[in-house]
Amino acid sequence: MSFRQTKWRFLAVSLAALILLGNNYSFDNPQALQTQIQQQLGISIIQFNLLYSVFALPNIFLTILGGMIIDRLGVRFGIFTFTLIVTIGQLIIALGGQFNQYSLMLLGRAIFGVASENLIIAQSTFVSLWFKGSELATAMGIIMTVPELGGALNSLLTPLIYQSSQKLSVPLFASVGFCLFSFICGMILVYLDKYAEKYDQRQSDSEYVLEQNIMEKEEGDEDEEEEKLEESKEEISLKDLKQLSGTVWILLMICTFSLCIFIPFLDNANQFCQQRFNLSYISAGRAIIITYLTPIFISPFIGYIVDKVGYRRRWMILTSLLFIISHLLFAIIPTPEDGSPQFAAVVPLFLLGVSYAFYSCVMIPCVQYLVDQRIMGTAFGLMGLFESIGACIFPLVSSQIYNTNGDYRQVGFFYMGIGCVNLIFVLTLYFVDKKGSEVLDKINPLEGNSDQNSSSTSDDSVASDLTDEDEREYIEMKSNINSLKLQPLETNSDTKSEPGDIKMQRSLSFEYSMQITKLDN
Repeated sequence: MSFRQTKWRFLAVSLAALILLGNNYSFDNPQALQTQIQQQLGISIIQFNLLYSVFALPNIFLTILGGMIIDRLGVRFGIFTFTLIVTIGQLIIALGGQFNQYSLMLLGRAIFGVASENLIIAQSTFVSLWFKGSELATAMGIIMTVPELGGALNSLLTPLIYQSSQKLSVPLFASVGFCLFSFICGMILVYLDKYAEKYDQRQSDSEYVLEQNIMEKEEGDEDEEEEKLEESKEEISLKDLKQLSGTVWILLMICTFSLCIFIPFLDNANQFCQQRFNLSYISAGRAIIITYLTPIFISPFIGYIVDKVGYRRRWMILTSLLFIISHLLFAIIPTPEDGSPQFAAVVPLFLLGVSYAFYSCVMIPCVQYLVDQRIMGTAFGLMGLFESIGACIFPLVSSQIYNTNGDYRQVGFFYMGIGCVNLIFVLTLYFVDKKGSEVLDKINPLEGNSDQNSSSTSDDSVASDLTDEDEREYIEMKSNINSLKLQPLETNSDTKSEPGDIKMQRSLSFEYSMQITKLDN
């Protein structure tokens, strides 16, 4: 049994979640301090949202590169490097807050953003390496709990830390502490994965030696292993993107729009709740906690259910509808002046959290089911590129909508419109690309791939597609070939096989294998 299949995989998935705790806590620092940052630095809402756009802008060009680096140099290298850079980036942001330097904060956000997106790619690639088949959605559900806890803690603690200190730098330096904790968790995870690889290698070597003692190895096996080794070391390039099917491209667009409905909206969520529902910045921060806490509690259950029942395309339709409904409610719920209670914001915030939980447990694992493990990092890098474009543009568009109308209702309608576009892509996957995506409805989508790659096929499965006459002919031919199969030459102390006999035996055995392969095909 592989070390990655033992109970240690639960420690691995916990550490993989913790490496994003500091990242998620720090990412939304500006959101929790929007009013204070604008007042203390004297910047407009567009300049404020630029803190999020500059976070996403470098990733338009660098996420594919980061994914290729992970595929080429390994996921452990990615985890170490990107957790370290996240910590450095947040430290620069905190120094910008200390000296009231807006440009320094922009620089820190750009550095933080490059590492943050690539750290998410490394985490997703790591999880797909340790969890496969029917456990993947459950693992992704667990993965989402701790990072979202980071976002919830930020919304709760950051306003309180600022209120007690009345200094912008203090909550920002607190975020540096969370990033350092995640970096330590990353180092433990790197060691655990390295140990798992060595453990599996020792197991593989032991099994190989045992097999050598039982039977003679075929001459061509060594060349085949070397060929596979060379293939595994083949450099990852942009040409690998040609391997992605049309289904994968549609799925990447769905993931992109889903995330861009969620993240850019939360960039201004604190001020949104202040303006729409007359909440203080502390009360707004507490209300937004609902959006972060909801995935923490329900993601593991959603992942477990999806793994048990399948039908992931239907879950995608439900997810898209939930995103649309949540933003529609943000737009149409009356303000307190119109008679609506202040806590009315709880309903759409809760639905938004539910939508994100479904996104994490349904849509992200689907990418991992359809993409070869060898280019998994590159595929997630491509998705990060698309998401970065949306995360760069949408906050600026939403802030311009607010500046033009002075009403956050229109912002809600804007994100609802994005949700409708997302629904179109989901329906395209379900109805137009039905043949390419129907594998996602299986409980374990990887079973089909493993069956196709199997070296042997039963007579019944092969003959099932033949006519009765063809079936009889097939079984008769295969029986005749089996009768010709040569067994290993028997030897004793008195007689020895000549080299020519061995060569002839291997030649005929190879011919036998080729005939069986052709017949099965």
